[in-house]
Amino acid sequence: MSLFDWMRDNRAWLGLVCLRLALVFLPQSGYIHPDEFFQGPEIVAGDVLNVSVLRTWEFSAGLRSVSPIYLMSGPSFSLLKQISELRTSYWALVLPRLVACISSLLIDFSVVQLCDLFSLQSSAVLIILASSYTMFTYLSRPFSNSLETAIVSLLLVLVVKVVKNIQCIEAQKKLKEMEELENDRYERITLEEFRKREKTKPMGDTESKYKDGNDGNVFLIGVVAAVGVFIRPTFAVFSFGPIIWLLGVAVVSGDRPISYLFLMIGGAVIPSAVFILTDTVYYSDMTVLDILAEFRQCVVTPGDVAECWEGFFSLFTVTPWNFLKYNKDPANVSLHGRHPHYTHLLVNVPLLLGPLVVYILRALYRVCRGDSPPNTTTLLCFLTAPILLLSVVPHQEPRFLLPILPLGILLCAPSINRTKHKGLLITLWGAFNLACLVFYGFLHQGGVIPLVSYIQKNLHGGNSLFTDKDKFFFYHTYMPPRSLLLSNSSLEQIIDLQGSSVQILAESVKSRKGCCSYLAVPGTLLDMVTQQNIRYDVINTFPLHLSMEDPPPYAVIRELWNEWMKKSSINKLSNAFSLFFLKIKS
Repeated sequence: MSLFDWMRDNRAWLGLVCLRLALVFLPQSGYIHPDEFFQGPEIVAGDVLNVSVLRTWEFSAGLRSVSPIYLMSGPSFSLLKQISELRTSYWALVLPRLVACISSLLIDFSVVQLCDLFSLQSSAVLIILASSYTMFTYLSRPFSNSLETAIVSLLLVLVVKVVKNIQCIEAQKKLKEMEELENDRYERITLEEFRKREKTKPMGDTESKYKDGNDGNVFLIGVVAAVGVFIRPTFAVFSFGPIIWLLGVAVVSGDRPISYLFLMIGGAVIPSAVFILTDTVYYSDMTVLDILAEFRQCVVTPGDVAECWEGFFSLFTVTPWNFLKYNKDPANVSLHGRHPHYTHLLVNVPLLLGPLVVYILRALYRVCRGDSPPNTTTLLCFLTAPILLLSVVPHQEPRFLLPILPLGILLCAPSINRTKHKGLLITLWGAFNLACLVFYGFLHQGGVIPLVSYIQKNLHGGNSLFTDKDKFFFYHTYMPPRSLLLSNSSLEQIIDLQGSSVQILAESVKSRKGCCSYLAVPGTLLDMVTQQNIRYDVINTFPLHLSMEDPPPYAVIRELWNEWMKKSSINKLSNAFSLFFLKIKS
């Protein structure tokens, strides 16, 4: 089937992909998590455009590899550097998201490949995948988790291909044994003697083709695994099960498991060396020539060779190792929030998969009962093992489990294709994903990015409203991304008060002299600002801003429910769902 014919047969999926791209260019105003900016675009914008940005603790301690973030955001900001007309907050926001959106297509095509390998009908699976809100929100934004999900999907395809090839070789061998033993009328030998004799014979063309293909794919598995670990060290949790499965199948079939292991290690060495060298140069003052000089020094040094080599290897920055060292300290993990160990299992999995959780529980029940197909058991192991392992870590967010999305949908595929209640499933799945798309894509902290864009547009130019000396206070909002300001003074101008007390807010805005002070505050806290005798003018309001830390009060919602036709009630609710931008009066 040609690509054109395939796309014609999957028009619904193609329409959802077009919607995915359209929502990138809209763009979505929802602010899911600061890591969308501060683990990638913020750093690259500072390096490439030479603008003032906030470098978070991860990049001060060398916990994140820079190669993946440059892969995601480097081309975007290089384009902004070359074309000055594009140097606006809109393109600084949209271009990295566009790269992430394009990379998310790797997940779609990986799922198609996996459906073929597992003999599943791909049309319904693709529609379920492409209509998931995570594809429109999380996976179309430059999170490291987004790239991790795409690489996990690619690894699964390679692993399943190798396993299927091994199984095909094994099946052909058994078929050949049966045929030749039946045709052998003159020589009486045992099955073991026959197998020993067959091993000395040259391989057939088909078997040779399968083995050569396996060697290449196993080598690629090593490459992909190394890349994944440097993107996010948690990649190892998702890749461990599939790789162990591959090696286990190779051991059982006698298909060179040791060779496969060394091929994987060989594939992992080259990208690992490149990542380590790149990170070492980035995080230190050394160049590649300096590292080579240190290497030469250790080779020719006649003194304490062990000490010299120990000093040489200590020069390198190995970001996954630094990440593990940091996160094994419970005190460090506590700084980022602690969650109950059941959060992933009871909250985050349903939040990602919605109604599909019912089908997963059904598959689990069938596995426990012992009447499930082998593929179901395998996929369920790949799905549950990472969830249980990551549940040990007390800091748990939904995006940490994004790589299970394609696995969860594949696991549900047979039940979805056979279900008698497709109408109900479509209704529940559509309602769940539409609600989550509105929440994560537009409502959640939805005023912060439009406000920063508003400041950027009015900070430069002849008729600008603001000057480089003005101060912009953000109170009870997510961290405002400095990279969207595209300014050399954003660190001095943007003051993030985070969740400080209202007394600290009052002291901060009243202590600024010789400049104009502006305040961004959720509408739910506007009365609190007024009670502190802070005088202000409302410059602008940015609707569709919902702060879950400061949600609209129940009294306002109840009033609207009881008197929903009254304009005063609607205005109160509108204010509660807005981010106010105030100019502080002296």
